[in-house]
Amino acid sequence: MHALDYGKYTSYTQMRTNTAAITVLSCALALPVGAQSRLAERIDSVLTAHEEKAKAKYDTAYIAKPGQKWTVKLRGNVSGTGLYAKGMMDDSRFKGELEAEMRSTVGATVSYHGLSLGFAINPAKLSGRSKDNEFTLTSYGNRIGADLVYTSTKTLSGTAERGGERYDIGAGMVDMKMIQANAYYVFSHSRFSFPAAFTQSQVQLRSKGSWLLGLSAFAGRIDTEAGMLPGISKARLQTVNVAIGGGYAYNFVIKRKWLLHLSAIPHIVVFSRNKLTVEDTQQRTPYRFPSLINVGRFAVVRNFKHDFIGLSAVINLWHHGDSDEMMLESLKWRARIFYGFRF
Repeated sequence: MHALDYGKYTSYTQMRTNTAAITVLSCALALPVGAQSRLAERIDSVLTAHEEKAKAKYDTAYIAKPGQKWTVKLRGNVSGTGLYAKGMMDDSRFKGELEAEMRSTVGATVSYHGLSLGFAINPAKLSGRSKDNEFTLTSYGNRIGADLVYTSTKTLSGTAERGGERYDIGAGMVDMKMIQANAYYVFSHSRFSFPAAFTQSQVQLRSKGSWLLGLSAFAGRIDTEAGMLPGISKARLQTVNVAIGGGYAYNFVIKRKWLLHLSAIPHIVVFSRNKLTVEDTQQRTPYRFPSLINVGRFAVVRNFKHDFIGLSAVINLWHHGDSDEMMLESLKWRARIFYGFRF
């Protein structure tokens, strides 16, 4: 998993059908040509029937399926991680800003009737230049969707200010591992389409928005080496947070060719457990209400007759603590540019 990222995307179809479909397609390769043809016709008839049943779940005046059965999408991804701290340390004001090396991948997705199988390759990882690892799993549905992101980075570097003095922090002094999970529920799911903006398995025909319900979780571990700053010992911060929230999303449709998506779901942390260990001493980190997790999404898609082009981005921001004692923020973002065609 160091060099490859695997993504699953679903629209109105259920995620549980992905594994079965992939298994069937793999086994079909071993069959004679005639048997493959008959199996393909059978699969096509089953999925077509499923499409007709699914259409009843959304308003066809607002949401439509592409007329073609197959979709091939090429994509390039860029992601970044930031860690920011502010507070008091030994009766002195402290401020730190660290950012990891940006991570770039290229990949492709092949979809049949909304069932998708994709992959991404990190050239820097293949050549041995990257020390960071990331795994992303995403599902965008009309009613419910979720994403899971795991990041392990040792390339955080930046600057810190303490007592009026400025210090450089080099890569390798801070090691961060984190996992973030976000889920949403769409209230106007029959007329508003997340897949139209992020997987292109559907097309939004008319502008429409929807209120959203969100659930988010953030867990991580941050290790700092001794000597990162003068007088600073080796330390470890462990954190677990669960948050609930609500927000709004809107798909702007311009001349049925352009789609602009904007959404935001602020969450309030309802469970938080944070522990700071310095040498052999453990203590709880300060908690101040509200501790927040914010999830924002953006996408723009240009649809042509048989193909499309666009870009999308997802931003996760975790805010915890109080700047009068210790405040921490973690920023995780990922952006994608893509081109696809249907046949």
